[in-house]
Amino acid sequence: MSDQPSTTTTRTELQRAGISIRRLGGDDLAEVERLAQLDSGRPPQGALLGVEIEGRLLAAISVTTGESMADPFSRTGELRALLELRAAQLRRRENRRGRPLHLPRPKARAALAGSPPGAPRWWLSPGRP
Repeated sequence: MSDQPSTTTTRTELQRAGISIRRLGGDDLAEVERLAQLDSGRPPQGALLGVEIEGRLLAAISVTTGESMADPFSRTGELRALLELRAAQLRRRENRRGRPLHLPRPKARAALAGSPPGAPRWWLSPGRP
């Protein structure tokens, strides 16, 4: 075994570490640029979501285009999947805005056992004991 710490993130480290998915803004531009250079590409266009472990940005995705990038020196397959799922949720939410909210109609309630149909409901009467 080597005395040097591993640069890759193992599955058990992912389970113990605090994973944070959040929107990226102007304060994160330097980290996004660093990640793009590591991934040998350009930063994605549009609103970005990023995933961090212990404060370090490891992957990002554009909510607008779905284009993503990740640190190639870390195990980021699961992180990308989480980002894709969250971005899809946000896109669905954005698509629903402006449309009326359709709630399901309430189902008919079953009668209490032993109560004949039309029997008074004692728990609704104003002078209940």
